[in-house]
Amino acid sequence: MKFGIASSRPLLALALTAVFASFASAQHPVAPGLSSNPGARYNIFLNFSGFDYEGTWGGGTPGNVQAYTQDEDASTFNPDEIGAIKETWARVSQAFVGFNINVTTVDPAPSNLNDAQRKAFYDNKQYMTHTIIGGGYDWFGPAGGVSYVGVAQQGTTAFGMRTNWVFPVNGTGTTPKYMTAAIIHEDGHHLSLNHQSDEANGDGYSSNNGASGDGSYAPIMGVAYYSQRGTWRAGTNGLNANDVLDLQNNLDIGSLIDSGIGHSIGTATDLAVTSEGAVVSADAQGWIMPLESTGYSPDSYTKDYFKFNSGGGQLSLTAHDGTQFLQSGVADPGATMRSVLRILDANGNVLGVATEDSTTLVHNWTGLLSAGTYFAEVSSYGAYVSSYEGGSRYFNMGAYFLSGTGFAPVPEPATMLVIASGVGLVLRRRRSK
Repeated sequence: MKFGIASSRPLLALALTAVFASFASAQHPVAPGLSSNPGARYNIFLNFSGFDYEGTWGGGTPGNVQAYTQDEDASTFNPDEIGAIKETWARVSQAFVGFNINVTTVDPAPSNLNDAQRKAFYDNKQYMTHTIIGGGYDWFGPAGGVSYVGVAQQGTTAFGMRTNWVFPVNGTGTTPKYMTAAIIHEDGHHLSLNHQSDEANGDGYSSNNGASGDGSYAPIMGVAYYSQRGTWRAGTNGLNANDVLDLQNNLDIGSLIDSGIGHSIGTATDLAVTSEGAVVSADAQGWIMPLESTGYSPDSYTKDYFKFNSGGGQLSLTAHDGTQFLQSGVADPGATMRSVLRILDANGNVLGVATEDSTTLVHNWTGLLSAGTYFAEVSSYGAYVSSYEGGSRYFNMGAYFLSGTGFAPVPEPATMLVIASGVGLVLRRRRSK
């Protein structure tokens, strides 16, 4: 089935059903407020709290949709459910790192509106998606989720088109990994993306031949329930568009956002370290994005550079694939990035390359360095090329952060006390983040 814009009314696009969960009555508890990129032009609002949907949607009647629940009590979120909501939000956010998109659980609608008025607000709010994660598919039909295609950029819509759905009860199940696969897929449809088909046998949904386990990939716009990385993909025919290029060009949401880390030795960012010589992970993070739509080679991605000092001795530096939204220094699950870490001398010569662990998510370099100045280069592994679908390219792009020990602190300019008319002025350097 081909999906896209049909005159002024977008077609429906379905995700596949994965696993099943249990049913509970619809209630409206309040989810924790989380935002990945406040102030971005586009907002993906993840609604775990339930919704009283008035009228029909896609030919079905949703009615009063229950909140997300694991224990069949949809009137409140227990600690496990709150943890799952936070993890799901973090997983979804990773897929959109580097785009002008904010993934949020904070409702953009005014607080004094009822649900019918909120629906109308969403339909008239350009550059947003309202994703309801709750209830089951009984009102619609078997699916993990369902969405209209290409409504994000429209100034106004009608019939609840700015709302899409993920069905934890009997569609995806309640685990963050499976819900995330459906959420990103359906939000990709809202952002004008079509399905990524199987190039080997023509099936409408590619799963990269069911790839699973460490180092596995599947397309977000195919079936990414089971793979380690669900990533954006470029294909070879009309059913397999270039997701990254389409996200940039079709939506008018702006170009890819720079993380602010220096992209050359000359503009390298000082590696933030403590007085004990440990890397401050919260200040040593960024993301790697394609410089061109193919993204086939590592050189077709941005590269980040950090400048650091050694006092002479053993150093250890690790690149972690993924964001650290939930806990500083701990990678959130669901990374889309696969990075390469290199250690360079003051002239840019490569001294060593980090060793990738068995998960393909952690990359460590440990070695002895004489006293002096050095650089850490973080780059992309380059496109993953499937042996099953040789015409497709999976983008290795997204967030990373660094940790490590044994570093000499970056010298701060001495605190200067300027005496002027009896007043002391303390001048401090501002660290670029």
